[in-house]
This record gives sequence, C-alpha cells and structure tokens, in this order.
Amino acid sequence: MFSSLERRSSWPSSFVTGLVGWISFSILVPLAFGYSGPPWPLLEIAVVMAVLQILILRLAFFPLRLHRGLQMGALWGGLTGALLIWMGAKFFSVTHERPVLWLANGAYIGMAVGAFLSYFYRDDREIEDNAARKGQSPKYGRDAHWLEPFVFGALAYLLAFLPASPGLALYVFVVGAFSGVFAAGASHFSPDRWKSSRLMLLVILAAGSLLGMLSSLLFRQFAGQFRGRYWVMGAIAGFLTYLATFLRGRSLARRQARA
Repeated sequence: MFSSLERRSSWPSSFVTGLVGWISFSILVPLAFGYSGPPWPLLEIAVVMAVLQILILRLAFFPLRLHRGLQMGALWGGLTGALLIWMGAKFFSVTHERPVLWLANGAYIGMAVGAFLSYFYRDDREIEDNAARKGQSPKYGRDAHWLEPFVFGALAYLLAFLPASPGLALYVFVVGAFSGVFAAGASHFSPDRWKSSRLMLLVILAAGSLLGMLSSLLFRQFAGQFRGRYWVMGAIAGFLTYLATFLRGRSLARRQARA
C-alpha cells in the first residue's frame, strides 16, 4: 500500500489526491467566508465527492483522453466536479446556503484534481520509460515523498495551536496540511543550491512565519477557543512547517547527490 503511494499515478495515490483536493477546499473556502459550524458536514461532502470523482475519472481516464495533457484533465475534472456538486446538493444541506459558491468551488476542485491526475500519469510514464530504456527499475526519487509536506504542515499546526476540541483540531489539521504544500514549493522541492544557504533558510522561515500568520485568519471566528492569540500561533506554525520541509528537502537532496 505504502509503496504504491510512492507512484503518484497509482489507484491509491489517485484517491489520496482526490481526498486532499476535496477536503482541503471544502473546508478552506467555507472558513474563508466565515463558516463557524462543525466540520463534519463539510468533511462528509468532501469524502463522497472525492471518491465519486476519482472513480469516474480513473475508469474513463483513456476515453476522456486525460493521458493527453493537463488541459484535458482540468476540463473533465472541472465538469465532473461541478456536476457532482449540482447532483449532490439535494443530499447535502450544507450546500444550500451558498449554492453558487459551492458549484464554483466544485468546479475549481475538480479542475485541480483532474489536472494532477493527468500530470502524475505523464510524469510517472516518463520516469518509467527512461528506466525501461536503461534496463532498470523505476526510481521516483523525491517525487516518492510527495505526501510528506502535508504531514509536516498538519503536525506543525496541531503542535502550535493545540486545539481543544475534535472539530477545531480537524480545521487546524486541514489548514496545516494545505500550508505544507506551499512550504514544499518553497523549500522541499526548491533548487538544491538553496539547501546549503543559511540566507535562504532565513528568508524561507521568515516567509513561512508570515504565511502562517495569514493562514490563521481562517480561524478568526474561533478566536475565543484558543489558548492564546491565533495569529501568534499561526506564525509559530508557519515557522515550524517551513523549517521541517526545508530540512527534509536538504536531506533528500544530499541523499540524491550521493546516489
């Protein structure tokens, strides 16, 4: 199971991709618009939509020509995402308050999920084809660690915020995991020459602290449930997230250089 997750175009990885996309934006967007209810209705619709969309896109992957490029993945992803939200509205009352927003969000999430399915397929095929020409087993390198930044961000945010309830913990977990993606872009998969630069480390940590502070605004409606100022906790969470991804990125770069 875990080895198949290293191959980003595998069925397990596709379901993880769908769950990450749908859970992230099904929670982030309502929070941005001031949603203060429990997260469970949001989580329910996200999981159902993710599973259904991945089944549709994977089973019809080649007929829909998703293997041809990101544009096809984004097109069919957006269409299926919007259609699933429209069809599911009668079953999920959480969408009734802002139906247009949910429809737009479904289309956006679907586009992202579809595009990533196409990208992962093409990127993995290139790695595997190159390995086959050399008579070697495919090695996915740093790409095999694509889920690590989500974990770093989620754990850093939980550690910094110490949420007092399961619902708040889920919100913090999701925002932290999504923040880990940005941290990975800045440090985990950044140019290797940055990895040995103390100046770049300081710049990245400063940027991470600022972004963490900004991300904490998503929790503004829950300010009274935290043990301290949420924006201070956000800065600490961002600092820890970017520090963890930077150090892990440097470790992977050094390992690859020795290989």
